Formats: sequence, C-alpha cells, structure tokens
Amino acid sequence: MDSNNQSPQVLDQAIIGGGVSGVYSAWRLQQQSGGEQSIALFEYSNRIGGRLYSRKIPGLDNVVAELGGMRWIAEDHPMVNSLVHELKLAIKEFPMGSSLPLDPKVKDSPKAGTENNLFYLRGQYFRYRDFAECPDRIPYNLGWSERGYGPEDMQVKVMNLICPGFADMSLAEQMAVEVNGKPMWQYGFWNLLESVLSNEAYQFMKDAGGYEANVANANAVTQLPATEYKDNTQFLGLKQGFQALPLTLCDCFEKLGGAVHMDMRLAEIRIDPASDTRYTLIFQPTSTDDSGKTTDTDDACVEVQAKKVILAMPRRSLELIKSDYFEDEWLQSNIPSVLIQKAFKMFMAYESPWWRSLGLVYGRSVTDLPIRQTYYMGTECDASDVSVSTNSLLMASYNDIGTVPYWKGLEAGEPFEGYTPAGMTLAAGERIVPNHEFQISDAMVQAAQRQLEAVHNQKQLPQPYSAVYQEWGHEPYGGGWHEWKAGFELDKVMQKMRHPVEGEDIYIVGEAYSYDQGWVEGALVVAESMLEEFYCLDAPSWLKVSDASHAFLPSLCNWVPQLLTEPYPVPENDSATDANAAIRATLNEVTTFAYEGINHAQQ
Repeated sequence: MDSNNQSPQVLDQAIIGGGVSGVYSAWRLQQQSGGEQSIALFEYSNRIGGRLYSRKIPGLDNVVAELGGMRWIAEDHPMVNSLVHELKLAIKEFPMGSSLPLDPKVKDSPKAGTENNLFYLRGQYFRYRDFAECPDRIPYNLGWSERGYGPEDMQVKVMNLICPGFADMSLAEQMAVEVNGKPMWQYGFWNLLESVLSNEAYQFMKDAGGYEANVANANAVTQLPATEYKDNTQFLGLKQGFQALPLTLCDCFEKLGGAVHMDMRLAEIRIDPASDTRYTLIFQPTSTDDSGKTTDTDDACVEVQAKKVILAMPRRSLELIKSDYFEDEWLQSNIPSVLIQKAFKMFMAYESPWWRSLGLVYGRSVTDLPIRQTYYMGTECDASDVSVSTNSLLMASYNDIGTVPYWKGLEAGEPFEGYTPAGMTLAAGERIVPNHEFQISDAMVQAAQRQLEAVHNQKQLPQPYSAVYQEWGHEPYGGGWHEWKAGFELDKVMQKMRHPVEGEDIYIVGEAYSYDQGWVEGALVVAESMLEEFYCLDAPSWLKVSDASHAFLPSLCNWVPQLLTEPYPVPENDSATDANAAIRATLNEVTTFAYEGINHAQQ
C-alpha cells in the first residue's frame, strides 16, 4: 500500500473509502477490467477496514477483540457467507451460549445453551429461560397480555397485533401497509409501540433487548419485523477477526494491479463538464500515529483526476465533503434520511475465565447498568488445540446511544496501566495495554469492574491485566451504524442513493443507505447492486444461497412497489382457495404464538 502522498495518474475509477464496501467495489472492478483501466482506492487513515476493526491483546493470540463488526448469520447474509468462502477465510462459530450439558449426571442432558444466559435488570437476577418459565421473576409491571414473552417475542407479538405476517412480506408490500389510515413508513417505531404497548413493556424491550437501537424511533417499516436474531441464533465469525475480510479484498485488489493510497482525506470534489476527466478530487494529506489517531498534515493538498467516482462512505463522511455535487436538491433532502447511531465497546483481558464458575462460557449477559451487554469472547486453550493458556477475553461492555455519554465522561484521568502476568513475555516495543486511539482510563476500567461485579453477583472479581475500548461516534464515521428515519420512503431512497444525481458518474455505496443496516451484508449488497446495475457487471459466480428463490439483491434494482389488496402476503399465482389457505395459516400462526405467551404466563 502506498502511504505517501504523491499524486497518482489520471484515473478511470476512483474509490473513496477503505471500508468493506470500498475494497469490495475496487476488487470487483479490477477483476472486470483485467488491468485495462486505472483504478485506485483512497483511504483517509492508514488502516483498511473502516468499522471492521480487529485487535489482538497481549497473551491472546487466538481470541480477537472485535472493536467493530464481529459476526454474520449464514442463512440471512448470503453475500458475506459466500464471499468469505470464496476468499477461503478461516471461519469459526460465534456461540451465544454454552455447548456443555446442563446436567452432566443425566444421560442425554440438554445443552446449557442460551437458556442460562444471565440478566440483571432493576436489581433483580434471572436467566433467559425465565422469560417463559418464570415470568413472575421479571421485574416489570407488565400488562396481563404482555407477560410470558422475552424482548424479541414481545416484538413478534406487536407485529402480529398490528399486521400479521408483516415479516414475510417483501419490502414493496411493507411500504404499502397502512396503520390507522397512515402509511407504515411515516411512523416512528417508538410512536407505533406506544399505541399498542404499555410504557412498562416498552421499557422492558429496551432494557432486556440489550440495544437501545432495537426500539429507537426509527422507521417502523424496518423496525417492526421481529429483531433479526435471538440469543439462540447461529452466528459465525472469522478466526483472525472480521477485519480480515476487507484486508483480504484489498490484498486481492492490489495483486490484480489496483493502487491503494493511504492517509488521504477527500476534502472536495470539483466538477468540470468540459473535461474528459470530469472530476477533480482534492485530497488533504493526513498522518496516522502509532495509536491509530488520524489528523490532517500541513502538506499541500493533492489533486487527482477521475472519470468516475465511488463514494464508499457513511452519512457523516459524505457530509464532510465540499462539492457542488451535494447541492443537488434530492441529495440535500435525503442524505439526512438515516439516523446515525453511536456505539461503544470495551474489552478486558483476564488471566482466567472467572465467569466459567458461574456457568457462563460464551454468549452474553444483559443489564440496565451502563455496561448494558457483556460478551464472553473466549479462552486461549479453547481457541487453540495446542495452547495451555487460560488467558481470557471479555467484552465487558457493548452499549449504544443513551449510555455512550456515561463512558465518554470517564475518558479523562489517569490511563489504565494493567500488569504483565507472570510468565508472559512482551515483544520489543509491545505494551500490555495496547496503544490505541481511544486510550482507556483507570476510571473506565474500575467503573466497568464494579458493574461486572453487580451483574454477576460477586463481591470482588479479579482485576483485568489489559483493556481496550472503541467509541464509534467520532469523525469521520459519526456512529457505529445507521437506521432509516421515519417519514422517508426508504425503498425509493435506497434505490436512488446508489446513483443519486442523473448525469453524474458519482456513486454512493455502504451500509448507511441499505436494507441491512448495521450489518456487513448491507454494505456488500448495496455495492454489488450498484456494480451490476450501473457498471453492467455480471453477478459473481461464487454467490450461493440455500434457497433458490432467495433474491441476492432484495429488490434494490428496478423496484416496482405494488399496493396490497389484502393485509397478508398472498402468492400472486395461487388460486382463490390457496390464497384463503395462506391467510388462514398466517392467522393460525399468530394465534399459536399467542398461546405460547399465555401458557408461559400461567406457569
């Protein structure tokens, strides 16, 4: 990778942004061109990956601290799943609970699984299974019809009440649904929930779900379908960290002849309609220090000529670019169509997995304390067949939106020093507490320790020997992920945002304006659909799905929304009898699901 700021040649294609959508677009275009076009990728820092950021802490060679995205769902994310197989990246399971038998003395005892994941809400302790088995233990004053459900199932209940079968509809059908005479897409999710749930039930969903974003007042069309996963969802990750995906794509791009220019911040786009190279890109050289902090230098700006430009950037990064291009009326109205959600992760390394004595192996615990979610990431001897080390990694806190300011308030003060465990040898220049852009303070670690002790009902826990944290809210990212705002016709915005200004060869890709916001899948789907529709690339041969009817690009291209004649999904070509059976089956599923909650509440 070229980290100097020498001006490259005039380009056929300039891709701005070294996140996964940028390096993917560059790789696909370089494959297609066969070296006949000049294609270059520009990244403002010295790191490829964007919001995929994997770091290793001393003593943990096989357990990675995923400071950004960390997992995918194979059946729901076919692009990610197919791509990691195509690139032959080492895959691992990302378990959400223990695979050990719940009762070792009983033959064929069920696995402990996720049912024993810990919850500490309103000062009360209970397990995941208690949502259904012991609803009286749940410390929320829920209404009679609201009891017996976990936070995800509560969302299913809401969906069944408002529009049975909503999750099975296409996006085009969902956009046509009306509630009380008002299109669903005009509702904020919180506003919609308030009309059908008690405030206690809303607070329960917010607290027990672990993420504030799950019940944020974002567009009800994308929020209403049941939360995309439960504690027992099967996740996958990469053994070397999720950042290995964009790093490998970037390496493949370079091996095919593509150019990568680091420490180059796009400051301005100038448009000259009379020039063959229509776009002049003005880059401000930057410098990234050993901690990963990137700042502008005093060096003169670099001008690059390009015929086409792909902006692989989140909303906030787009807003930081100066250009008449962004004076377009439609862009000015729709760049703000997504909410920018802040997120925070803190990791702590211990000499042994103290949580194993509490029956916790993998998965998460959830609390209403500021740490919000704690993930048990793994132990060296479990992650390697040859290691005898019990060094272990805990994601002590994974929180978003409202609790992020709590941790920001503790950033100042003495840095956390940690300690070097006996027998551990650090490499030359290596620090036990990694040198990081966001240097963790002792106050942050001690606050997290107190909350971990409370969540796990322990008087005193061992001190961590190392720690690191990442806050996703700073420039140029703005946040960790995005959500569609209420009042925007997201299907139309999603489609047009890929090529928002007719007559200009500037394209926008990434997770921000996707249907799978917050997931790598969203970034890849938008990039692939843009390349196929506007660059006329063929769909990749490696893209595989288990369901032949699955749409690789869920109606992103050539969308033709149709009004519903029935409030439930009905196959177009079926007879009236089959359509009737489909509607009755949907209603039967809704009723059967209600019985589950009723039965739980009666136990």
